[in-house]
Amino acid sequence: MERHIKRDIIFWLVYSVYLLLLIFPNLMLPEGVQLSVSEKLLRAVLVIVMVFPAKLMAVYAALPALIRKIVYGEGKWVWVMSKWVISILFGLALYRLALYFYIYPEIYQVRPDHQTFFVFGRFLSNFADLTVPMLFFGVIWMYDARSKADQEKKVIELQFLKNQSSPHFLFNALNSIYGLVRKNDPEAGPALMKLSGILRYLLYETTDHKIPLQKELEMVHQFLEIQKLRFGNTLELVVHPVEDVKNNMIASGLLLPLLENAFKFGFSDVLNRIFVEISIEMKDDSCFLFVVKNHVSGSNFSETGGLGLVNLKRRLELEYPDAFTFETIKENKMYVVRLQINLGTWKF
Repeated sequence: MERHIKRDIIFWLVYSVYLLLLIFPNLMLPEGVQLSVSEKLLRAVLVIVMVFPAKLMAVYAALPALIRKIVYGEGKWVWVMSKWVISILFGLALYRLALYFYIYPEIYQVRPDHQTFFVFGRFLSNFADLTVPMLFFGVIWMYDARSKADQEKKVIELQFLKNQSSPHFLFNALNSIYGLVRKNDPEAGPALMKLSGILRYLLYETTDHKIPLQKELEMVHQFLEIQKLRFGNTLELVVHPVEDVKNNMIASGLLLPLLENAFKFGFSDVLNRIFVEISIEMKDDSCFLFVVKNHVSGSNFSETGGLGLVNLKRRLELEYPDAFTFETIKENKMYVVRLQINLGTWKF
């Protein structure tokens, strides 16, 4: 289990100060012995230092395997609990040895009664002292482990969504070009070349979680070029481009599903045309707005928004939680998708 060293050190220092404040005014001394403040302080520090190995054993040897078992299910309970019990027993043994062979005779200057070394009540008292750091680190490490496990699940889900979207896009794109090939359209070749550029982007560029926004918009342009070749004069395409995206980064492959959906459902059987309007805007330094509007035929009106948009929305929830708005509107045989993202709040 990954531990945060700085945080651990800070806790042990704070805990040591707490023990010092507890031990210093109650330090056991032989009758009639008077010590200066510095001598008394030194003895209190030595008490804390001598029992530290026991507490380190209880925390670092006993807890990690138990937490991994609870969070990740690693190992068998019998072995995990055996390791936990053995570590606690070793910690208690170190604690008792420190008391009987150094703290009592050297610091408290009291002759220890070795017959009480194995008295259960004494072990129970020492165990109670060990539980304070164990409980603290147990809670903190459990929270860390669960957070890490949740993050790993989200990464896996995000990769699954990306892997699902790429074949979906490829299927739709090839279906588009197939129509050109069947008609022996000379534009089929250029369309395939443009598609190869997009596929190269999906295969190699989208392995990076974030890419320059400008590169994503270049793929949008390539996709639109393919659709121009596919639909020819039946396509009415209006694009309102953005002038400057600065150095903004965006999660890779977010915008293409919006375009796929528009061209898949954008044919108007009344006008015998396909109409798509795209607006791209930077509202401020990092607020990105992408709006797609398309005609919808009567037969397709109830089917708009497929797998691509479902996956897209889930990706936004994972990568830009509480930092995006995603709206779809159907009215007057028009379908509008409005996506707004604060690009400065990317989660991963």
